[in-house]
Amino acid sequence: MIKKGLSLKQLNNLLKKWQSKLLLKDWKLSVKIVNFKRKDFRQSGDIKVYLNKKKAVILLSQNPFKNEEETIVHELIHLILWDFDHFCEKIILKTNKPFSSNHNKYLDKLEKRVEQLTKIVAENK
Repeated sequence: MIKKGLSLKQLNNLLKKWQSKLLLKDWKLSVKIVNFKRKDFRQSGDIKVYLNKKKAVILLSQNPFKNEEETIVHELIHLILWDFDHFCEKIILKTNKPFSSNHNKYLDKLEKRVEQLTKIVAENK
């Protein structure tokens, strides 16, 4: 797999920088380069969280089309909001099917707030 954009070493350095700035030093974090397979959505990043182990893996596209540092910050903000997000999502899914209109509205609102927080944090390095 040929990686475009920043090297894995550069990405890990950015991750360490933001892990410290966002007060996530007690987490075991890593970056993994992937080839996202979704046909319906172009994806730049994702995060896999193992809450009970305080471990998370940030998945970044091998072919980045967004600022990779901002993508790392974005995924770390998802981590900060993880408990709250999953609490709210469980409530929504009690009365709505996954990816129903109301569930999608929730996911859209979450993503917009994470994006807003990402801009605030990234612009105030």
